[in-house]
Amino acid sequence: MSKAFFPSKKFFLPIIIGLSAILLAGCSSRSIMAASSWPGLTVNEDVAYLAYNEYVRAVDLSSGREVWSYPPEADNKLTFYAPPAIGPDGIVVIGGYNNEILALAPNDSFVNILWTFEEATDRIIGGPVIIDGMVLVPSADKNLYALDLESGEQIWSKPFAAQHALWSSPVVQEDRIYLASLDHHIYALDLESGREIWRANLSSAISDSPSLTEDLVLAGTLEGVLYALSASHGEIVWQFNAEGAIWGAPVILDGKAFFADVSGTAYAIETASGKELWRMELPGSSSASPTILEDRIFFMSETGEVTALLVDNGNPIWPSSADMAGRLLADSIPTDYGLLVPAMESECVVFSVDTSTGATRCIIEPK
Repeated sequence: MSKAFFPSKKFFLPIIIGLSAILLAGCSSRSIMAASSWPGLTVNEDVAYLAYNEYVRAVDLSSGREVWSYPPEADNKLTFYAPPAIGPDGIVVIGGYNNEILALAPNDSFVNILWTFEEATDRIIGGPVIIDGMVLVPSADKNLYALDLESGEQIWSKPFAAQHALWSSPVVQEDRIYLASLDHHIYALDLESGREIWRANLSSAISDSPSLTEDLVLAGTLEGVLYALSASHGEIVWQFNAEGAIWGAPVILDGKAFFADVSGTAYAIETASGKELWRMELPGSSSASPTILEDRIFFMSETGEVTALLVDNGNPIWPSSADMAGRLLADSIPTDYGLLVPAMESECVVFSVDTSTGATRCIIEPK
């Protein structure tokens, strides 16, 4: 299997219930996306890379010191929230609301621009993926671009074109790319050429990246259905009906899939059959993918809570949920510095949650 450099978090979407009907109707992404940003976070070793509003920032987690930011000064023409991709030699690839894709080469507190790709005609919302010297970039212009990491030149003869906007990161397994689109389809593509291998119509918009087992592709839809597809041919193996729209991606561990929906319900199901194992009510609606750490799983609620449950039975671990002053719309990331939780509409951009106790502290403040 190829060695890939992925954003530590999969791409996430806000819970904007009023958009669901629009997306299901297949309207243009350009007409429905407002230029508002939520934090896109990637962590590599002791450094957090944060894409938020006018800046992409690198922050040393051990000290809280900002190492660098791009651009050096705020530019109201720029908005970032696709999680950066971190490649070999510290190369950072970012995409913006101005449609541009850039490769940055940090040097101490300075940032050099290696290359800029300007052929995308709509926003970069899903995080780029770096694999074997290739950068895969999904765009709201419906195209998946494959770029050379060193030069920014296109690798495929032409980008892969879906029928609607791409809002989430592609997922790579061996020589295949799995891609979700707002056009209701999951696509399997050949990594080397970008050629389509199969497509599956799930009858509803898919906002987040698919999740993979060895032989299944799992994806949730805004109609509230979690589908399992054959990874080899794309046939539907089973489907599970949730209580509400599914915005985040499921996470998979030991033959079980875990996810939540906008009704505020968390689920554990068997990946082989789609059988429900347990469900628990959360404090509020959830749009983020959960995070698993050892024997526990963490769910983010839009209303500002993080809930820790036991993987085996869904029983709560803490006496109450960890509570943060802000909206939690993004996936969390486990680190040596606690569970990092991005927040918006808050005096803190990234909280650290103690996974044993639920105690919280601010680890990255707004710029």
